[in-house]
Amino acid sequence: MEKKENTLILFLRNNGFYLVLVLCLLAIGSGIVLLTVPNEKEQKTIEAVPTEAAAPVGQSNDQRLGDIKIVPDRTKPTATPYYPPLNTAVPTVVPTVEPTPAPTAKPASTVQKASAPVSGEIIFGFAVDKLIYSVTLDQWMTHPAVDIAAQEGTTVKAVLSGTVSKVTEDDALGFLVRIKHSNGRETTYANLGSDVRVHEGDKVNAGDVIGTVGTSAISECSLAPHLHFAYTIDGKAVDPAKYVRLG
Repeated sequence: MEKKENTLILFLRNNGFYLVLVLCLLAIGSGIVLLTVPNEKEQKTIEAVPTEAAAPVGQSNDQRLGDIKIVPDRTKPTATPYYPPLNTAVPTVVPTVEPTPAPTAKPASTVQKASAPVSGEIIFGFAVDKLIYSVTLDQWMTHPAVDIAAQEGTTVKAVLSGTVSKVTEDDALGFLVRIKHSNGRETTYANLGSDVRVHEGDKVNAGDVIGTVGTSAISECSLAPHLHFAYTIDGKAVDPAKYVRLG
């Protein structure tokens, strides 16, 4: 018995330092385990405390954030998205038709035609821009007058008032009377009878008798009795039918 005790004492003496070191390490390890591992009662308490609902990503559970008002930045224009209407009929573009103006009535001629020197049919017309055939001369020629058929001896009247500028017997047109009117106008009456009733310088009025229809024009002797009548303006022959009521 005493021998065993001595052996134990000897062991403790030789290895006591290491035994104490091991015990210290065990004590330290146990303390760490006790601190890190909660006991069963604490674990139940943790499970009993309700956890707050997890906040969605990008949000916070802090109630103070709800009191913060977000003021939009008005310095930048906010684009409004456009959504085209569904099943909307496209309006039909109706072309605008301009009203066609009514045709403007041509103004009535301001030229007041004079009365004819004799009443009858035109048997040889006015022609200065073309040639017409003369039966008497058997040739194509111009004709700056009109020939008005009338019985021999029919009175011939002045178509306008004026002054007798010429009374003669022409080699081609026979007995002839020319009257000068205003505004450069002149009228000529030829193929008259020998009984001319006016003289050069006489003043005549429209409708005054100046002679009678004859057959004195040699250049037109193949035609029936007629008055050779010409109308000029500033020395230029014009169609008498534009200024005198003929036919």
